[in-house]
Amino acid sequence: MKATQSNRAAGIITIYDKDEVHRVLNVPDAGSGQTVHLDLPDFAAREIHMIGIPSAATITLNSKDVVNGEPKWWLKLKTTHQPAELAKADIDQYVNRNEKDTFIRAGLGILVIDKSKEPAEMDTLGKITVKVSAASHVPSADALAAALAQGEQP
Repeated sequence: MKATQSNRAAGIITIYDKDEVHRVLNVPDAGSGQTVHLDLPDFAAREIHMIGIPSAATITLNSKDVVNGEPKWWLKLKTTHQPAELAKADIDQYVNRNEKDTFIRAGLGILVIDKSKEPAEMDTLGKITVKVSAASHVPSADALAAALAQGEQP
């Protein structure tokens, strides 16, 4: 299949189990406005690695275990660099060792924007959701010039 704006992957999130068996989530291009998910109900996800993640994407990690309809633990990240990256390491350590409103030191442009009070346990990741921000619609210079020529105010 030929890559198009709607199906081209910008980045990759790879999840590994203890034996290095892996699952991959392709992350859409910057500005796509798309949301993608990777469900891991029967996979003991131990490590995570992110490369080429677009700026202004939100990445949410949720546990398999649910308490009162909510994940037992979660971690919400925001990318602030184009491209953002996260070194391969244990998921529970990323959740447990990083505080809200701090950048993850083993990454580039990965900010913790929210997290559960409950610590993560090894091999309990159940779902990853990535929401890539939509492109901002800034008028082109030609469109702005045409509007001004017709008497419109910027």
